[in-house]
Amino acid sequence: MDNTGWFLSEIELDNHSKKYEKQGDTIKNIPLFKLTDYPAGGVRTSTTELSRFFIALINDGEYNGVKVLKKERMQEMLEFQFTESNKPENINLQEPNKNSGIFWSTKRDVTLIGHGGTDDGVKTEMFCNLSKDIGVILFSNTGRVSVTDI
Repeated sequence: MDNTGWFLSEIELDNHSKKYEKQGDTIKNIPLFKLTDYPAGGVRTSTTELSRFFIALINDGEYNGVKVLKKERMQEMLEFQFTESNKPENINLQEPNKNSGIFWSTKRDVTLIGHGGTDDGVKTEMFCNLSKDIGVILFSNTGRVSVTDI
């Protein structure tokens, strides 16, 4: 992942997508988000580089026949963290969409597992089926997110 980074200085800005929103009949550019928020995300990458990481993630750390991530770390990232004896009080594990791991959570009535995020002007989702043989990554423009929206 040579063109992936937390800071704008770590990526090739000429290749960075332009974020925008429509306000009436006007298209306005949204400035690039500069805050690095490690717990919530904020990593900048391309669909190509995220695809390579995702393939390794769902393939026990292997990409194109090369081990790039340790299997133990992959299992730790993907293992669901909530059990009957270890879960928040408001979580009912019998309900859909109610479990998560360090890196991803269940989606769509527990038929998919994935990870996503949103910052000003961008929404990203990646998910796969439970057998991990079909995966999808989506990058899209969105409007601005304000504190009152959260």
